[in-house]
This record gives sequence, C-alpha cells and structure tokens, in this order.
Amino acid sequence: MQTILTGILTGSHFNSLSKSEWRDLILVARANSLLPRVASILLSDADNDFHIPPTAHAHLVASIRHETLFHNQVINEVKLVNAKISRALNNKLIVLKGAGYVIADSKAAKGRIFSDIDLLVLKDDIPKVERALHLFGFVSDTDSEYDQKYYREWAHEIPPLRHFQRGTVLDVHHNIIPVVSGRAPNIEFFFESTIETEYGVEVLRPAAMFLHSAIHLFFSEEFTNGFRDLSDLSLLLDEIVGDVDEVDYLFELAENTGFENELFLAFRYLARVFNKHVPANVIQNFKYPQPKGIRLAIDDFIFGKVLAANHRLVDVKFRRIAEWLAFVRGHLLKMPFNILVKHTAAKLWRSIVKSVTGDVENNQHIQQKDVKEQ
Repeated sequence: MQTILTGILTGSHFNSLSKSEWRDLILVARANSLLPRVASILLSDADNDFHIPPTAHAHLVASIRHETLFHNQVINEVKLVNAKISRALNNKLIVLKGAGYVIADSKAAKGRIFSDIDLLVLKDDIPKVERALHLFGFVSDTDSEYDQKYYREWAHEIPPLRHFQRGTVLDVHHNIIPVVSGRAPNIEFFFESTIETEYGVEVLRPAAMFLHSAIHLFFSEEFTNGFRDLSDLSLLLDEIVGDVDEVDYLFELAENTGFENELFLAFRYLARVFNKHVPANVIQNFKYPQPKGIRLAIDDFIFGKVLAANHRLVDVKFRRIAEWLAFVRGHLLKMPFNILVKHTAAKLWRSIVKSVTGDVENNQHIQQKDVKEQ
C-alpha cells in the first residue's frame, strides 16, 4: 500500500485501484495525516484515469472541506495574532512549518493539516510578545515548574500557548533547534532568508523552508508523521529544483548554519523511502563529506523504517527497534548526555507521581483556565 500511496503523492501511479485497495489507501493516508493531500491530488487532476468509488469519493470530498475550513482558520488566526503583537516586534513576524506553508501558498500547503501554529521572533522580543499574547487570551499550556524551566533555559521556544476560548496553540520560537544542543545556528541567517506575504507577516523563502523542514525532521525523536514530512519535503523540493539561484542558496544556507548532514539525509531518504528523483545537478553541490560506512548503515536502518508509512497495513520489519534507536538519537542530538539523564529522570519521576496521585498539575491548570473562561 505504501507504493500506491507514494505513487499518488508523486504523480507516478496511474493504475486503477480495486475496492479493497481504495479502502486500504484511505486508511493508510488518514493514519499518516495525508488523506486531504491525496484527495486534493485525485480530485483536482483531470488527467488521471482513476475511477473513484462513491464511498471513497465521499471520504475524499469530506477531507477537502476540512482542509479548506482549517486553512481559512489558520490564515485568520495568524492575521489576528500579528495585529496584536506586531508593535512588540523589532522584525516582522515569521510563520514557520505547516502554517508557513499555508500563508505562503506553498505546494506543501496542499492537504496539510497540523495541530499548532509555529512563529519565529527575536529572542529579545520574547518577553514583550509573551505579554501581548497573554493580554490577547493566550495562556501557558503547562504550569509545571520543571517544564517552564526546561523551555526557558534549554529549548528554542517558550512553553506552548493556548487561547483560552478558541483553543488555538502557538509555539513561539527564538531559534529552530534547542539552544542546549550546541548546534543552534546563528538565527540571523534565517531572519535574512524570508519573504513578505500579503498577510503582513513573513515566511522563509523556498530554500530556507526546505532546509528548515529537513532540520525539523532529522532532529526529531518521534516519527509518527515522518512519512507525511517526507511528502512535505518532496513538494518543497519541487519549488526550488528548477531555480539555480534557490538551489545555490539552499547549499549556502546549509553550510553557513552547519546543517549539511540534515540536507544530505533529506535527499537520501526522499530517494530511498519516497522514490523521489533528486536531480544530479542538485546533489553535485555538496561540498560536505557525505556519511559512509557504519554510520550510514545505522542511518539507513533507522530512517528506512521510521520514515515508512505508519500503519499495520504497511509491514516494516524491526520498526519498533528503529523507533527506539531514533528516540535515543533524537534526544542525544537535542541535549548533552548529562542533561539528557537529568531530563529523563525528571520525566520518569513525574510519571510515577502522576500514576499514583493523578495529574495534579494539569488538573489545577485546567481549573485555572476554566475560571478564566467564566
């Protein structure tokens, strides 16, 4: 089923499907947050010869309606937030990831559904932005003293903020990976890699958008949506592959920020897992010595499995082992070993306490938000 799904997403599958294949396609696409994207491809491509059964057609149409409503809500929310915090900014607000795709009307916005809106601001602007958002009805999604300390001292963002009425979640970043990792780049390179949109906010230019998506994926420790993220990268690559200046900028930005390896991994697994053709004239831009030997074999074992479509209908041997290795790898990338041990111990202790006493912190947090809503 992954072959059929990948073929539809890359425009290389032209055969009709059986009734059972339609059922499995919808199940696997939905499980990987890709049903709206599949629907947008199948329902908008007048050249395909697919006969879509009525039951499958109903699922596809419903997912398109959901996507349209969701994207409109995202645009309205970004405009509202920008209006409330723009005076607190020394730079224009930058919208990242899924919301950034939507605001930019990128190809990767096609069928893209997500759970929160990611914003990038200067670190010096964080206190003013946070105050403005509190006045606008956004409250911290956690009251845990440990989580607050973790985010504010070690991470690249403040704790998530949730609107007490609408439920919108904002992730306000001042960098793109945790500061404690030791690999957080000079964020000015990304602030200089933006374009303005019709909504008064900025998004990353296509090359920077592709690199940021690759960094986000290969710095992760959890890959539930890894196959979807590869689909994002495939569409983002389509936007730059024919533009020599944008390709040059992609490699320049990767070199300046130290993320050549993440760029290499993106191209490798787009080809190996997603069957995406990456032109030779793009690959030849690498100056970075590419991984090989045991290191590459380990990467292939991990990412060849965790980036596959995630569903019981897609049989991936040793996937659970690969997921555990990816989990360890991701955490080690994000924090030094001594901090990782401390962080893991703290999380384990809180988990034990919650299992015995209940989620006291979260219950208190919910009660406080309920009071504010009254």
